[in-house]
Amino acid sequence: MDEKPYDGEVLTRRVEELQRERDELRKDIEQLCMQQAGPGYVSVATRMLSQRTTALEQDIEILQKKLSGCLRENQNLQEELAEAYRVKSQLADLYGAELSKTKELEQQVRFFQSSVAQAFAERDGSLLECEKAKEREEAGLKMCATFEERTREYQTAMEDQKRLNDDLQMELTELKAHTESSLNVIKKLYEVRSRECECPSNITFEEKCSILLDDSADSWSFNLDGETSTSKHL
Repeated sequence: MDEKPYDGEVLTRRVEELQRERDELRKDIEQLCMQQAGPGYVSVATRMLSQRTTALEQDIEILQKKLSGCLRENQNLQEELAEAYRVKSQLADLYGAELSKTKELEQQVRFFQSSVAQAFAERDGSLLECEKAKEREEAGLKMCATFEERTREYQTAMEDQKRLNDDLQMELTELKAHTESSLNVIKKLYEVRSRECECPSNITFEEKCSILLDDSADSWSFNLDGETSTSKHL
């Protein structure tokens, strides 16, 4: 017997052939027994039939065992094939998911690249704005320095003006005092004149001054010794 492994179909056909061969052998022996009636021949034929039948049954048993093994192996292979198809389906699903993720990542990469380019453009714009702001700051510092210089000049001018105002205020105070004294003198002179002659009393101060100024110089003359007066008012 060939000990090489057979697949299921080959073993099945081999078992069927051996079974047919066994049946045909039995028929041949039965026919020979019918044709040859001698007891010696029958015993020999029976022994040969028994040996051949035993060998065929052993071959059939071996082939059936091999067939069972092949069927089990085929079942295992079918299960492995089903598992392989299941794994293949899972791998296909995983591949599809990974492909979708890859496309999404590519979109994210393109978006990131666009964002980076935009960020660089904004950075360049910001740097340009910073340069302009720095220039404006320097110009502002120059203006501040000029303003501070002018402020110091104005402060000095204000201090000078304040001193001048203080001097003018003092002078004005003195003038007010002199004016007050002059007013009192003018009032007193007008009262003296009013005693000598009738003078209106309900007139303005300027009118009183005008009346006094219109008097002649002789009306207000005094002796040098200060004791007598030639004035007609005094």
